[in-house]
Amino acid sequence: RPGDVRRAYESEDTMRPVWDKITRFCIENKDQVRFFWNDAEAQKNGFIDQGIFVGQTWDGPPLALKSNGEPINYQAPLEGALAWIDGIALSSASENLDAVYAFLEHCFDPPAAGEAIDHHGYNSAVLGADQYASEAYKRNFREAYPGEALSNLWPWPNEPQWYADLRTQFRNKFVAA
Repeated sequence: RPGDVRRAYESEDTMRPVWDKITRFCIENKDQVRFFWNDAEAQKNGFIDQGIFVGQTWDGPPLALKSNGEPINYQAPLEGALAWIDGIALSSASENLDAVYAFLEHCFDPPAAGEAIDHHGYNSAVLGADQYASEAYKRNFREAYPGEALSNLWPWPNEPQWYADLRTQFRNKFVAA
């Protein structure tokens, strides 16, 4: 049902039937559903060297490949996609807080954030950063998020330990099949 994957984060009882169905489908179609991504390099290698031509993935690896001239495209579904949200942590043992905050202010400055996009390849949460990124980035971003796709993003939910443990069980079941 629409929304089941999102609801799966609510409880173990909600997650199990959703992931049972997903895992069963993936195993029954393993000749077509071949990988469970573990990292960015596995995604890149899958698309370039291992014959994968469709994949559910985060945007960084395929957009980096595309930016390097590889014949690949990435596009978020119009219905919505997960948005990974990174955070910044500061150690309580930090000694030079003025320097730390100066660095953070620099990171959240649109021109600096826009330049950073062209080096790390990931999207920025800094409003206006895209105006300072390369034309290739701007084109790839528009193609990746057409129409209302950005409005339909939803933040990746908090992942309790029980969820991570169960996901690993389902992943292992798929890999072993």
